[in-house]
Amino acid sequence: MYKIKNIGLAAIAMMMATAFVSCGDNYPDSMDAPYDTDLLGIKILNAGAKGDQVVEGRIDEEKKEVNFPKLDTLTNFAALRLEAKLSDGAQLEKTEIDCKMTPDDEQKKLTIRVLNHNRYKDYFMFVRKRIPPIGADFKDAKVYSFAGDNRYEDFKTLSTRCADFDGQHVLVVTRSDNKPHLLKVDDLKAGNINRIPLDLTDVSGGTFPYNMGALANGHIYMATLAGGKPSPLKIYYWETPTSKPEVIFHSTVQDIPESGKRYGDNMSLNIDKNGDGYIFFGENTAQNILRLTVSDHKNVSEPTILPADPKMKVSMNIYRYENTSDYLYSGLAMPITLSSNAAQKKFSLSAANQPAEAVAARAFMFNNKRYLITCAAGFGSASKATPTLYVYDISKGSNLAEALERFEAASQHEPVYSFILGGTGNSAPSPCTNFYIERDANGKDAKLYLFASRGESGFVIVEAPIAQDKD
Repeated sequence: MYKIKNIGLAAIAMMMATAFVSCGDNYPDSMDAPYDTDLLGIKILNAGAKGDQVVEGRIDEEKKEVNFPKLDTLTNFAALRLEAKLSDGAQLEKTEIDCKMTPDDEQKKLTIRVLNHNRYKDYFMFVRKRIPPIGADFKDAKVYSFAGDNRYEDFKTLSTRCADFDGQHVLVVTRSDNKPHLLKVDDLKAGNINRIPLDLTDVSGGTFPYNMGALANGHIYMATLAGGKPSPLKIYYWETPTSKPEVIFHSTVQDIPESGKRYGDNMSLNIDKNGDGYIFFGENTAQNILRLTVSDHKNVSEPTILPADPKMKVSMNIYRYENTSDYLYSGLAMPITLSSNAAQKKFSLSAANQPAEAVAARAFMFNNKRYLITCAAGFGSASKATPTLYVYDISKGSNLAEALERFEAASQHEPVYSFILGGTGNSAPSPCTNFYIERDANGKDAKLYLFASRGESGFVIVEAPIAQDKD
């Protein structure tokens, strides 16, 4: 027994010795981390149209991210060749990766893996196209707020239910002691309030002689509030800020065939550079929509009653998109809707993909991006909507219809910019929006101005420069 036990112990000792020799021969000296998987450097070897450009990635070890400089759009993204500097003994799982993108994609996120024996580490790799920057840079936007703590004086009561903006002036339609007036945008940007009063000679009649207004091509429009069948609906026109007013439309509500009871709680002006287009009034109880045809800025004709969505309620708007036959139709409890100039619906966003009480919806192109703007109303004391200007990027799609459809189908519907006007729910919020595009000496888009106002909240002007390539 004694001999057998000794022989067994000797065998075990020899096996252990052999094991230690084996470990020393085959493993690194560091026994704490024998198979490191660190990414120390990485390059794409075949960037560019000819595949002869080498670009180096920036590694963020803490976030486990690799970011490459933007690559020429003619790069063969389907077969990017990688070269990496790694921990001793490590290797990339793949040295060629497929990074194909759709024409709409600007970047793609992939995972690359560093292997070392049975250990591995993953990094997120971001590959971007070098596309000329488009759209506006809202991160560098300047905000000129006359809302919230700096609320414009005439918006402290519901005597002011409407304002408009055309890049040069803000129109304030108020029944306060200040009466309807203009403000120069340059003055506002400098923090100065210099009112330009409008000539109100012979402006009279209606439940209120002026309640809504708008600007177009340097011209000024205002409408009465016609609060009943016998009440007159008038539209006044000023050729310039210093002109005398002209009555360009005058009718009692009851004299308009098939009309409702009350018009002038809202007004949507759509007039092109030639002075042609339409004015829309939504009836107060959403019975219908009154459309007036305009030519040469001040010739108004063809009063036409159109069907209305009963959910539009008292705050509604219909605004034309660019120089197309498409219009955006929006109201308090109805979704933002693509329509014709006869309020015929073509496509609607779902309520889940837009703010509550989104009205005054407009769409436009700026620096090769398409934007949608809208303002949440805050109607009634029980409203849970926060009066806010929202801006959405709806660039994807060859036209407005496709853009709205693709926005609806997308997984994300967050605005690219928003500004809270503030204020609580009231009976006549009447949100207004507008935009203005400033162009450079070559006629290219240079700055985007956005405007929003809301009864008892005030107004805001947002100035955003074009996007710049900061890579």
